[in-house]
Order: sequence, then C-alpha cells, then structure tokens
Amino acid sequence: MSDAGAIPTFATLDEAESALDWIGLDFVEGDHEFEGELEGDDRALLEASIEDAETPPPIRDLAGALLDAWEADGGEVLSFVVRYRD
Repeated sequence: MSDAGAIPTFATLDEAESALDWIGLDFVEGDHEFEGELEGDDRALLEASIEDAETPPPIRDLAGALLDAWEADGGEVLSFVVRYRD
C-alpha cells in the first residue's frame, strides 16, 4: 500500500489497535501497520468518534484525519494505513 493513505503513527500496536477498535473500523494487521478500507457506514462511525466528548484526543485526531482524507479523495471507498512504531 502506498504512503498516500498513511495516517499519523502511534507509539505501540496496542494504541493503534485500540484507536481503530474505539472508532469501530474493520482492519487487518500488517508489518507494523493496520490496513483497512473506509466505506458506507464508516463515515457515521468517524463522525460519532469526533463528536463524542469521551473520545480521547489521539483517537479523535485519527478519526478526523481519516475523515478528512476520505473527503479529499472524493471516492466512495478509501484505503487507509495506521502505523505503529513498537
């Protein structure tokens, strides 16, 4: 997958996986990254995570970055990558 769909990197696998789980997105684990596709109802999941006052800031930032990338792409489906360092 190209870096064009890369989203900010998390420090650990657990942080990255927890962020994606919190939002409710489907993903698969790769080599120091998680990959997935945004489609259909995922927009509502991203928006809910951004608007929820209980969403931790790093997760809200991730949801915002994914939504911004999807809107900028303009397509119905967007592939994404969330990386972690450790």
